[in-house]
Amino acid sequence: MDLSDSPEEARFRADARAFIETTLPTLPWPEPADLVAKVPFWTQWQKALFEGGYAGLSWPKEYGGGGAGPNIRAIFAEELDLAGAPERLNTIGEDFSGPTIIDFGTPEQKDRFLRPILAGDDIWCQLFSEPEAGSDLASLRTKATKVEGGFSITGQKIWTSRAHIASYAILLARTGTEPRHKSITFFILPLNSPGVTIRPLRHMLGEAEFNEVFLDEVFVPDDLVVGEVDGGWAVTMGTLAYERVAIATGRVNTQRAVRDIVADVRTATDSAGRPLGADSRVRDTVADLYGRALIHYLIGQRVVSLATDDGPPGPVTSIGKLFFCPLVEDLADFRLSLSPLGGQFAPEGDDHETARWVRLAYQARGTAIAGGSTFIQRNIVAERMLAMPRSAR
Repeated sequence: MDLSDSPEEARFRADARAFIETTLPTLPWPEPADLVAKVPFWTQWQKALFEGGYAGLSWPKEYGGGGAGPNIRAIFAEELDLAGAPERLNTIGEDFSGPTIIDFGTPEQKDRFLRPILAGDDIWCQLFSEPEAGSDLASLRTKATKVEGGFSITGQKIWTSRAHIASYAILLARTGTEPRHKSITFFILPLNSPGVTIRPLRHMLGEAEFNEVFLDEVFVPDDLVVGEVDGGWAVTMGTLAYERVAIATGRVNTQRAVRDIVADVRTATDSAGRPLGADSRVRDTVADLYGRALIHYLIGQRVVSLATDDGPPGPVTSIGKLFFCPLVEDLADFRLSLSPLGGQFAPEGDDHETARWVRLAYQARGTAIAGGSTFIQRNIVAERMLAMPRSAR
């Protein structure tokens, strides 16, 4: 695999870097820490991306995207990470919901929903998990009953990232009597619909990023069904594949994280004043993390090279997720082990740099569940790539 830029890629990288260097200083820094306060900051950044032609790079041009290949999108993501660009608040909209609507939605749904995602007008969330249906998504209980002109939906969703700042959600509900995945339908839900209650949940950082969402006879019209009624499982698998691509190619720039760790070790000393880099155990750990970060990058490039514009990517994304999640945990944990008391103070009580690693260490544990747990990913790799027999249930 040749990882060097082609002439076209090199030109794009140079143009993208110039755009980022010009645009970032125009934002009202510093970026707020609170998620709700981030919204206007992010909206300004997203609109600049859209106007500059850098939003939805791999989306079709007819929907406001760039019509570029996944390699171009990967290059832009690298440049954003290197420049310290703002957090992406609408990953579910741009990376999961939008591509799913492109693949499975009606022309009317595409016209209505896609461009506002890229323009920063609408943030999306994902109403899949339930209190008793997390990794075993096919056991969900939220019920959608057919009524005149649409469906009446009742149930509860949980661990919904950013629902309290979102305008729309992709929603799974049971519409038939067949067991498990055979009677699930995929909906688009406007979150301002009567009967929707959003209750933020504070996680271990003391922040409200996740939510539980209650649906009490919420009406969803027929034209907001994505795909076929009772045929939502195929649509769901497409959405989850896109989610795994985002994770496999890196929600965290692991190579940059290793470079930051190397820079910290180079200047740090132990309690006796000796250079930290003189400790063989530290050097061995840094070398291990460096090698694993490089492998993660190569896996991401494999995912990118296999991605196409005519449908969801395949099960290879599960390999990336399996490799990525423990790597990020180990990166954060090792860096925190170099801080006083292992960085175990609350983030607001630490210096900015240590707080960054505390936050990453906590978030990494949740990433291991997002997009399907480790055990789900192992089953996918075993069954779909290694052709091993399905385990007895």
